[in-house]
Amino acid sequence: MNGDSDDTRSQLKDLSNSQKDSGSSFVAPGIQKTNSWFTRSKLLSPEFSNIKDEAELGKMMGDDGEKLLALVDDIRQIDSLRNEELYIPQIVVIGATSTGKSSVLQALTRLPFPVADGLCTRFVTETTIRRCGPSEIPGYKIEVKMDGSGISQDAPFQPKTFESDQWVDVYQKLREDINDAFDKMKLTNPLPPRASKVVQVKHGISSADQRPALIPQLLKHRLQITVQKPNQAHFSIVDIPGFVSSGAAEDIQLSIELARQYTKNKEAIVLAISPAVDAMANQKWLNLVMEERALDRTIGVITKTDRAQEADYETLFNLLRNRPDSEYHLKLGWFAVRNRSSQEIQDGELFEERDKKEDEFFGSRKWKEVTLKFPAWDSIDPKVLGIQGLKRTLQGHLYKRVKENFPRLRSKMRSLEIEYNTKVQSMGDPRDEPLDQRVYLSAIQTIYETEVERSLNGDYRFVDNPEHPSRLRYHIKTFNDQFESEIQHNALKYGWQVNDHDDEADKMGILTWINNTWDAHRGSEPRHDAPQSLKKALVKQQTESWETKTYFYIQQVEDAIKACNDDLFAFVCKDDALRLKIREKLEEQEKKAFEDAKTELHNILADRDYIDSWNPQLEIFIVQCQRPRIERQMKAQLAQQKKGQAAGAGSPETSVDQVSAREQFYVNNKKVYEVHDWLLAYWKVAYPRFVDNIIIQVVERHLLGQNGPLRLFNRNWILKLKDEELRELVGENDETRAARRDLKERLDGLKNALQKADIALRSRTDG
Repeated sequence: MNGDSDDTRSQLKDLSNSQKDSGSSFVAPGIQKTNSWFTRSKLLSPEFSNIKDEAELGKMMGDDGEKLLALVDDIRQIDSLRNEELYIPQIVVIGATSTGKSSVLQALTRLPFPVADGLCTRFVTETTIRRCGPSEIPGYKIEVKMDGSGISQDAPFQPKTFESDQWVDVYQKLREDINDAFDKMKLTNPLPPRASKVVQVKHGISSADQRPALIPQLLKHRLQITVQKPNQAHFSIVDIPGFVSSGAAEDIQLSIELARQYTKNKEAIVLAISPAVDAMANQKWLNLVMEERALDRTIGVITKTDRAQEADYETLFNLLRNRPDSEYHLKLGWFAVRNRSSQEIQDGELFEERDKKEDEFFGSRKWKEVTLKFPAWDSIDPKVLGIQGLKRTLQGHLYKRVKENFPRLRSKMRSLEIEYNTKVQSMGDPRDEPLDQRVYLSAIQTIYETEVERSLNGDYRFVDNPEHPSRLRYHIKTFNDQFESEIQHNALKYGWQVNDHDDEADKMGILTWINNTWDAHRGSEPRHDAPQSLKKALVKQQTESWETKTYFYIQQVEDAIKACNDDLFAFVCKDDALRLKIREKLEEQEKKAFEDAKTELHNILADRDYIDSWNPQLEIFIVQCQRPRIERQMKAQLAQQKKGQAAGAGSPETSVDQVSAREQFYVNNKKVYEVHDWLLAYWKVAYPRFVDNIIIQVVERHLLGQNGPLRLFNRNWILKLKDEELRELVGENDETRAARRDLKERLDGLKNALQKADIALRSRTDG
């Protein structure tokens, strides 16, 4: 040992002489209590640290390597990033209970972890040891991370921290605090006891008996220990509770879940512990690493090698040779260590003595005799024997993985930062106060109002998609054209007749219909006058299909408005819950707006009974209809006269009779012609007026106007909302607040991690 170690040894011996038999209460779990302070302190003494080996490890990685490992550990310890699949490289220790896991952990870290033959590790322990920087002093921090409790639960103790210029003081305090932490964690028991039944059979009769309650021992909580130590190469390791074979069912399941949780990290190096005295086929970790496809990143560690019997030798040495064709070949290899015995622990054997005995054992006659008996086994690499070779290998593999994966890790964090910032932006600003809520809602309304104007004015978001619902004006104009065409061409009961008689193909032409309707409405009017109700009845019957076609048109417009409104709200408000609340709040007003439009539609349809018109075109249209008919009559009379004259110049009576007959026909049908021509002229005036009234008064005024469905979500509506209504409408629910808080924590964690990563990269570049 060097001078520093000698000074430490001297300090401890002085302390032991002054405090011997002081009655200190510290007892590591599984260790018999003794009144000798020195005996107890030797087990956890700081002189166990092999400074030469640590220096070699530090030299192997270099200063940049240690900084990179420290940076990755810092990122891994950011709680808000634990659920991210960042795949951060780390060393994970797994194995069954009572396999020597805690002893291996002690030997690797040189820290005072409790060691016992029984169940000791009830929770995940994450340990990080850092080298003190030039301006730093030794110290540590111990804290509990309450993971997976399912309920709000306080940690069993507040974080424990300590710093001192003297590492020996730090170590003594660390020993006490680790022991206290393990004791307090025993009191944390989130799962209730579970009773089980045993069936006893006596004389053929079965009876049920209650076994004592099986109290779960394992926890999902994590104990984090971060130590800052001089002359120490950076090292970190995660110890997982051992696989439970018997006990509470909860423990059996949780022990597998915890091991799987850490093993499935595809960048984790798995340190699998197997006692030399146990058959490999019984090792639960083997199935786990195979299921998680982790064999290529697993290191096997054989413990309790000094207890191996001759029957175990062949298996033991075959594992250490690690031939590629062997059944249990591991890419990263197998190592053998010698653990301290229970007696050696009770005697307070120093780690230095432990390492010495380990070296002596692997160079001992017993070991040599085995290799002499089986000469092929002499090919075992000496580097796989002992704790120091194991630690160098672990550190080398970990550094390699960290170095190779750091660019990927940094890129992944950048991607997550962008993703979470996008999610936060989509949530908008926090809105817990009425003012914040009103401002938030107003911001949405402003965008909505702008989009409504764009949809109505033709400034479309989707120019190349004619069918998109936001192109409302386009759709309505299309419906207007179709509606006008339907009313003009396909909304007449009888076709107009420009000749003087109905077509023979018609069962009942318009002229016959007019004549029959005339007869049906005869009343007290003079004999040759048209009945008073005739024209109104004719107009109503001739345009009776207007109602059906108009309702169809209005329904098209309403559906287009609703589809547009749905699209606009979805565009301006990404929060589904808030959007639904706004729509529900406006639902009654929207319903009333559509009902008002329907009322106006009914009024316009009822106005068809009013058949008067001051449109000057009416008279023009009547003349245009009657003039061809009069001209045809005059031409027919002249033709009849000429025909009569040519047929018999000596019989003028025949010609006169023929002309008179023609005149009589016209007189008898004149009333029908006049009504028909008026009806046609009136229709030419009425149908465009009707179409305009429907479009202007129903669609433009009611459906698209200031009180229409698209105008209800406005500033005045927001200003009239009471604070209670705002809170109910816009206030964030517990789920949203939790999501916002979670995103903020993750972003803070990512920002912290990326800052550290950028600093590390800059320092490497500057160097």
